[in-house]
Amino acid sequence: MRFSLAAVRSWQPSRGLLVALALGLQVLLVLRAFKGLLLEPGQHLLVDINDGAKNYYTFQAYVQQPWANGLRWFSMMNYPYGDYLFYTDNTPLLAVPVRLWSHYLTDLRPYALDVYHWLLVSGFLLSTVLLTAILRRLLRHWGLVVVFAVTLPWLSPQASRLLFGHFNLSYSWVLLLAIWGVLNLHERAGAGRPIGRWVAGLVGGFVLAGLIHLYYLPLLAVVTGGFFAWWLLPRGRWLTRRPLALAGAVLTLVPALTCLLIVRAVDGYYHLRSKGATGFNYEPWKLQVSALFRSPEYNAVRFWVEARDQPSFESGAYLGAFVLFALTLYAAVWAVRPAAGRAFWTGWRGSVWWPFLGLLLGAALISLLISVGTVYNLNNGAYTIHNYLNLFFYAQKISAITTQFRVLARFSWVFFWAANLLVLAGLDFWLLSNRWTGRWLVAVGLVLLVVVDTRDAVKHYRHTVPNSLTNARYTPEISQLLRSVQPGQYQAILPVPYFHVGTEDLELTLDDDDPHSLHAYQLALRTNLPLMASKMSRTPPEHLVELRSIFMPQGPTPALRSRLRAAQKPLLVLYDQRYYETPDLLAAQRAKPKVRKIIDAGADLPARQHMTLLAQAGSLRLYRWDVR
Repeated sequence: MRFSLAAVRSWQPSRGLLVALALGLQVLLVLRAFKGLLLEPGQHLLVDINDGAKNYYTFQAYVQQPWANGLRWFSMMNYPYGDYLFYTDNTPLLAVPVRLWSHYLTDLRPYALDVYHWLLVSGFLLSTVLLTAILRRLLRHWGLVVVFAVTLPWLSPQASRLLFGHFNLSYSWVLLLAIWGVLNLHERAGAGRPIGRWVAGLVGGFVLAGLIHLYYLPLLAVVTGGFFAWWLLPRGRWLTRRPLALAGAVLTLVPALTCLLIVRAVDGYYHLRSKGATGFNYEPWKLQVSALFRSPEYNAVRFWVEARDQPSFESGAYLGAFVLFALTLYAAVWAVRPAAGRAFWTGWRGSVWWPFLGLLLGAALISLLISVGTVYNLNNGAYTIHNYLNLFFYAQKISAITTQFRVLARFSWVFFWAANLLVLAGLDFWLLSNRWTGRWLVAVGLVLLVVVDTRDAVKHYRHTVPNSLTNARYTPEISQLLRSVQPGQYQAILPVPYFHVGTEDLELTLDDDDPHSLHAYQLALRTNLPLMASKMSRTPPEHLVELRSIFMPQGPTPALRSRLRAAQKPLLVLYDQRYYETPDLLAAQRAKPKVRKIIDAGADLPARQHMTLLAQAGSLRLYRWDVR
């Protein structure tokens, strides 16, 4: 049997074989990056600070909270008010099945975070499956299909969410589902084939994605709505192709409306929540255009021009060395040999897949315009561009609910996929249509760029920290405090200094300090007692007003006092003395007068409320508070 490169290039593996090959390689990379996380249960976390610690806590606490709470209720923060599932940021679509399985089949409570890790990294595998399905339709070289189906999920801006603690936003397969969906709809409509079942299936998939994180809904709406708008609005095509126009409207609107109805049906506090959100157009939450070509610090390959400083983490949108250097090469060819550049462009635009890619690029540009905000500052604010092409410029004037999706930089994620698919398809077309022998060396060089970027990303994601949430080995202070405490005798835990985040009232918001909130999470999970502190989303402001009263001279309001006394159990108070011995630890929080008042009032709270000291470990103290 003779082996040759020509034979390898001409080989046409089946769809199943391509998927199996890509999945096999992806499994190896996943194990390389997350081996300890997946194969050493209970030992590791991806991150133990900021939103990461909180999101781990809300997932674990939801699974292990008393079964009497049901599925829609979360009692483990904001006690005695609690909150509803969709405001915990604990990935409801995953948390609910794990809680049901744990209750009816096998007790997963000791392993909830390990299960969560498996579910999170499975996103890489699902992204690979969808990418294989997309690329095998756009490309003719199967090697490119396999390489990019494996590598691009690691380079997606969403992957970085794993180490920022925004776990449920790391699923790049959600946007790939939309791209795969419109690809099939475009193909079927062109062939005159029915699309009803595809539309119904995509609506179901989009609703499920929304139940993972509601932020996915506007992202998916922009992809589908933008795609259909570019497709049908020119030359009034929507008038002659009304079934397609209806399909586009259904895909754009129905998933969001369905999820809104589900949230409204579940949420008994809906009327108490703020309809708008602060932070809309907040500079670090908008895309900084330089982020598109600013590589992460851990990358070995750097683009030839980039911003000196790293963008904010929300603005991370690096397109990758493959895209940037490929576009640079094309620009150079156009400059040196304009006839060749124009010939390639003309030929590619006449290819069978250009209509789809052009529509996808149009949708991505709409999304990119949203990501930079409704105003964009130049030269450190010396000049301002009013972005009238941003759909949110008008939407926020119609409804304040639009401002809930305030981290606009996330809309740039769509552009990453459009740019990579476009350049990759262009490379594939060039390899097919050009007869220059040296093109294969150029292609290999460009592919090596994506491979090196992926190698660096895999190394970066190997980072883990000890599991200081549920592994008692890493919580010696909490273990010492609990030696003489019977958790069943108490109703809840009050952390001092107090923290309460999520009401959208920034003047009253009491931000947490990571070591302190981590101690609170540890104690709550070890005792299964709820926290009177909170770090959720869109919490009713009146709950914070009531809970703040604990630190006022007159003590809890009559309504709150009545609730606490009704439980007929004392409170367990977790007090950290070092924050009062070293006030600078909370310097940022003390900058707000209303917050400083609450923090300072915590210093002598045990004495004012005649609390009983139960235990002490380092700077941590446990008190018993009998609310009278």
